[in-house]
Amino acid sequence: MTLVSDDEAEPIHSAIMRKEAWTQDAVRRLRAEAERRLKEGPWSVTSERPKSLDLDLDVHDYYSQAPYWWPDATNPTGAYVHKDGQVNPDRFLANKNALGAMCESVFTLGTAAFLLDDTRYAQRAVRDINTWFVNPKTRMNSNLEFAQVVNGSSAARGEGIIEGRVLIHALQGMEFLAHTGAWDPKDQAAVRRWFAEYLDWLTRSKKGLYEKKSGNNHASWWTAQTAAVASFVQNRAVENMAFAYYRDRILPSQIHADGSAPREEARTRSLSYSAFNLEAYATTCRIAQVNGEDLWNVQGRKGVTIATVVEYLRPYLLDPKGWSKEQIIEFQNNGLYSLAFAGMGLKNPQYVALYRKLERPEGAFLSTVDLIVGRWEAAAHQTRH
Repeated sequence: MTLVSDDEAEPIHSAIMRKEAWTQDAVRRLRAEAERRLKEGPWSVTSERPKSLDLDLDVHDYYSQAPYWWPDATNPTGAYVHKDGQVNPDRFLANKNALGAMCESVFTLGTAAFLLDDTRYAQRAVRDINTWFVNPKTRMNSNLEFAQVVNGSSAARGEGIIEGRVLIHALQGMEFLAHTGAWDPKDQAAVRRWFAEYLDWLTRSKKGLYEKKSGNNHASWWTAQTAAVASFVQNRAVENMAFAYYRDRILPSQIHADGSAPREEARTRSLSYSAFNLEAYATTCRIAQVNGEDLWNVQGRKGVTIATVVEYLRPYLLDPKGWSKEQIIEFQNNGLYSLAFAGMGLKNPQYVALYRKLERPEGAFLSTVDLIVGRWEAAAHQTRH
């Protein structure tokens, strides 16, 4: 699978069925989230469309506006101006919000259908998937050509591709769903065709290549997305390319000897973007691990590894107020599952303990991470004894 290996999935499922103590709290949270998701959706890019645009948009095209771009007070009818880290609340968000809700619902329902043996969740997940990816009337076109558009600019910007990172969660939910036997093989094939087309666009389009070469967290998340989608459609050549790109370009070019990421620290939300970049690294390394490839121990310049990045950021994840560089908003810690992935991948219980210690929002994804961590800890305990 993408983020959870078959060697992990079935033991976790069995432990849940046996009601082992370490599963109970995470299962309670996962079930509550699945029950909530049963009552939501389905979603479609066709449901709400932007108005008054000079773009040749199809009703099935995903569209969003760049978050840090604002009307120019000195020229209200002119091109928008950039204000880094300051989110424009008036931008068009309907498609972005729908994509995020769909992906988290598919993850939640697919995961719960498999781990909790509940066909209700599977049936609802199938409906959400078919609406977004399959139904000719409601499906999204398989690209992000019009993501994070800047008003008044005709420049080819690839930055909007980062909004597709939520698809990684949907993919894992679909893989759990496929394991239940409740997803029609014809529908599965249609969805895989959609993702094969999306992968081709990611790796060949002008905007996809722009994003790949961006040199910051956007390139990191392009790599994570490409690895995840290639794994899902079983394109081993592209999957290996993504792993090699992380090994040869992402880590060596972005991280300094002390573990810092200068391109992220130059931003007005420097701690947020540094942690966000680590999240992309950990996601790529985790996908590689599930697929039998070790990227956790890849070394960049001067022996830098992902552990160097974790060690550099660790004091500030514990106490964000200690961060001395610019951070214009309060630091949000919803990406801290990167510590759990790194702890398991590097066989470092300290990182897992830090993940467990830090407060973080509830949700199906972190509940599932807790189950993966719990199984890892239980297995380690059995090995010691």
